[in-house]
Amino acid sequence: MTEAESFDTGLTQADLDPERPAPIQTPWGSFALFVVGGQVHAVQSFCPHLDGPLFQGTQSGDTITCPWHQWRFSLVSGARLDTGAQLFGGHPRLCVCTVTRSEKGSLVLSRPGIRT
Repeated sequence: MTEAESFDTGLTQADLDPERPAPIQTPWGSFALFVVGGQVHAVQSFCPHLDGPLFQGTQSGDTITCPWHQWRFSLVSGARLDTGAQLFGGHPRLCVCTVTRSEKGSLVLSRPGIRT
């Protein structure tokens, strides 16, 4: 069985609350949809550190801070941005999905990857 290359969420951007990310289940696990400056970004819902709920974290612009241990990540690239990343390297990174729109306007996620 091959992994799906894309997933239609069935949601439109109008369905999303810019103040609160929307965690959804995908063929690749749980991802959260964040609205940043009118753009939708999809990143894994749980922190790669100790599975803290990133979708419940503090969003500031295009960054998310994990509520458990304050690891910060870019919602665009998935890169770790906090001081620990600067001191010890930026790994781990978040898995991110490219978000496009279907012909009917629903949000479609591409198979996740780790961007460099």
